[in-house]
Amino acid sequence: MANIYLSNDNLLSIEGLRNASSGSYMNDATSTATLKDADGNVVTGQTFPVTMTYMSGTNGNYQATLENTLSMTPNAKYTATISATSSSGLYAEWDMELTATKRTA
Repeated sequence: MANIYLSNDNLLSIEGLRNASSGSYMNDATSTATLKDADGNVVTGQTFPVTMTYMSGTNGNYQATLENTLSMTPNAKYTATISATSSSGLYAEWDMELTATKRTA
């Protein structure tokens, strides 16, 4: 389980998005993410879904910023639901489990 840092901008990433059938990288997908709490409620403090932007020159890498204004509780569990739709219409969705953590030095 990954951390999401309280009162910080956080980078949410997809690395190496591929077509499972052909193995080719998907550099032209439309990808979004929504952050939900343990009860399935969308977290407040940012408008969701957020668009995950393709990182030019990479093999299927996408990123979005989760803003420091998110209303989260320390040590609480959250789920980022990520979806991607390729230009040919292939669709994938998965969850990333996150724990809200105070960043320390």
